[in-house]
Amino acid sequence: MRTLLPLLLLLPALPARAADEPARDPMAWPPALRSAVAAAQAASAGGAEAPDNAIRQVVFSNGRGYVVVRGRRYGVGEQLDGARIERVTEQAVWLRESGRLRREPLYGGVEKRPPPTAPAQAASGTKNSKEKP
Repeated sequence: MRTLLPLLLLLPALPARAADEPARDPMAWPPALRSAVAAAQAASAGGAEAPDNAIRQVVFSNGRGYVVVRGRRYGVGEQLDGARIERVTEQAVWLRESGRLRREPLYGGVEKRPPPTAPAQAASGTKNSKEKP
C-alpha cells in the first residue's frame, strides 16, 4: 500500500503533461525531410526540366534496325525529334542533326568487345583441362 499510494498520486499528472504537447500526425513527414522536399520543389519550379528524350530501345526485324520511342517505331532515314536516323546497331543509334553525325549509346558505359583470343594449345596437342579422361 505504501508504494501504491505515490503512484496513484502521480497518475493524474501524466495525461496533463501529454495534453500540453501537440499531437503528432503519424502520416506527416519529419521536419528535416519536409524542408529538403520544399527546397527541391522550389529548385525545379525555377527551371523547366528537359524532357527525357534518351533512346532506350531498339528492335531488329527482318534484318533492319528500328528505334522505339514513346511507343512508335522509327527506321533508318526517318526523323526523330528533328534528327535523321542514319544507323541502328545493338549498342547505339547514329543521328544526323544540323549536318553533324552523333552517336547515342543505348547503354552508357557499356561496350561490346570481341572475346579475347584463346591461348595456343600445348605443342603435344593435349588440352589444359581439369577434366578426367
